[in-house]
Amino acid sequence: MKEKPPGTFAKIFSALTSPFVSSAPTIIFEADSDFSHITIVENEGIRTLYLGSMAQEAETSIQVANPYAPVFEYPGIMLLALALCQKNKNILLVGLGGGFIPSLFQKYLPEHKLTVVEVDPLISEIASIYFYFNPGKNVELVIADGKEHLKSKKVESFDQIWMDAFSGDYIPQHLASEDFFILCHERLVEGGLLVQNLHISRMHQYFQQLSDTKKIFPSPPLVFKGRRSSNAVVMSYKSPAIAHTLKTITKAAKEFGPQVGPYDLTQEANKLSIQRYDF
Repeated sequence: MKEKPPGTFAKIFSALTSPFVSSAPTIIFEADSDFSHITIVENEGIRTLYLGSMAQEAETSIQVANPYAPVFEYPGIMLLALALCQKNKNILLVGLGGGFIPSLFQKYLPEHKLTVVEVDPLISEIASIYFYFNPGKNVELVIADGKEHLKSKKVESFDQIWMDAFSGDYIPQHLASEDFFILCHERLVEGGLLVQNLHISRMHQYFQQLSDTKKIFPSPPLVFKGRRSSNAVVMSYKSPAIAHTLKTITKAAKEFGPQVGPYDLTQEANKLSIQRYDF
C-alpha cells in the first residue's frame, strides 16, 4: 500500500497560489494515494485530472474560467439517461473524478437527488480544491467502495445507477463482475436504469462479461457513442425494456428539458450513434 504524501493540503494550496505563465502543459499537483497515482495538469485554461499514467485517458477536464462549460462529450450523453427513463429522481453515481457531473446536478438539477460514492479520500479533496466540487443539498458524497456501499443493508433503492469508475481504460474487476451486476439489479427500482461510461477499447471485454450475465439484465443494452470521444455510454434497463430510436430519444430530450446547464440534450441526441446488442 502506498504511503500518502505528507502535507497534502499544504502542497495543494502552494500549487494553487504559485504564479506561473506558460503555454506548455504545467503539472500543478502530483501525488500517490492509496489507490492511484494522481496528476493534475493545466494548459491554456484547461485543468485536467489523470489517474495512473498521463499516457492514459484523462478523467476530468474543466475550463478554469468557467467550470460548468463542457470539455468532454460523455457527460451530455450520460445526462440523456434522465430523459430516457421516467424513474430519474434518485441517482447513484459510482466514481467522483473531478466532480463535474455532480456539480451539474447541484447547480442545474436541484429536484434530483444524487449520491456519489468515491473510494479514494484524496480524490474528494482534489475535486473540491481543484475542480470546485462541493456536496450540496441534493448531492451527497460517500467515501466508500462502490460495491461495498451497494451491499450495505442501510442503502436504499435507486432509480438509476451510473458507473464512472474507471482509471484510464481500466475498469476495476469487482465493478464488472456477475455479483456486482446482480447487486445493481437488486438496488434498482422496477423500470430503473444502469448507465455505464466505458472506454471503447474495453467494449469487447464488457460485452463478453454481460453476455455471461444476461439473465440479470435480459433486455439488450443500448450503446451510445458520440462523435469525438473515445467513450461509449451503455444503458441497461431493469424491465420493461424500451426500444429507443434516434427519433424517440430526441423527443424524450425535448420533453425533459431540453437544456441541462451547458448541455442541450437534443443536440446530444443528434450526435449519437446508437447500437443495440443482442446475445
